[in-house]
Amino acid sequence: MVATHTIKCGGKWYKAGEKMPESNSPVSSVGYTKTEINRMSTADLQKLAAEQGIENAQATSGAELKEILIAKFNL
Repeated sequence: MVATHTIKCGGKWYKAGEKMPESNSPVSSVGYTKTEINRMSTADLQKLAAEQGIENAQATSGAELKEILIAKFNL
């Protein structure tokens, strides 16, 4: 993939025209961004966590679920 503009992916800056590894693509493969997860309600986080197989999702706080999901999705 070639960067179309200056972008930071995986902690490294790429200038326009530089080749970027595919694994550092800025688009998440899980369909969620870190911002979207941080803005979710606790109920939505619990539902997503349960779908992802996280145990005790209904008993876990929203803040904890955000940390768990962000880590799980590598965001």
